[in-house]
Amino acid sequence: MIKTYTTKRAIIDLMIVKEQVAKIYADNNKYKDFLEFIFAKDYLDDNDLKLPTIKEMSKVTGLTSNKVTKLVKELYKDFLEKDFDFSKVEIIYFLSYFEKHIQVKFTKVAYIPRIGEQIDMSFVNAELGTGMFYVYKVEHTFESDVQRIYITLKPGIYSSYFKFKKEKAYAEGEISIDEYYLDDFDLKRKLNLFR
Repeated sequence: MIKTYTTKRAIIDLMIVKEQVAKIYADNNKYKDFLEFIFAKDYLDDNDLKLPTIKEMSKVTGLTSNKVTKLVKELYKDFLEKDFDFSKVEIIYFLSYFEKHIQVKFTKVAYIPRIGEQIDMSFVNAELGTGMFYVYKVEHTFESDVQRIYITLKPGIYSSYFKFKKEKAYAEGEISIDEYYLDDFDLKRKLNLFR
């Protein structure tokens, strides 16, 4: 059974992609007062601000609490049926080698690497002590009008056999979630893969 979402969660979701919402509903008078109110302050990034309550929104918009709730749900449902524009892209690479960690940010690349592919970033060799990595993990987030792609690189050469052994060990309870994220060398030692 799918649980229905809360009004509060719908408002948070709309705030996460504020630029998208503002662009789509720029000329829509029905939602104007409500959107101006929820976007007037940075409720998501300012820890001193609490998310406004339905009662507070009701007071500002002049609508009853029930009508505010209905308006939010209607807006949220309508918004999810629109076309989004996440034309800004940031690609953030997380690289580490032993105890050294850096992140490198790109705003444009011709190709997004996939898990297991080899990456030569020789320009980080002086800082980290290596430039040879493989793609360990790729994650995407969508916020405001930006798609962020987080790519975690690990030093060395990708091994599908090691990945299989690691996944199997975790699935069978041989290693914990903390051990799952050990660096490859330590995890290979724990799994007795050095012979």
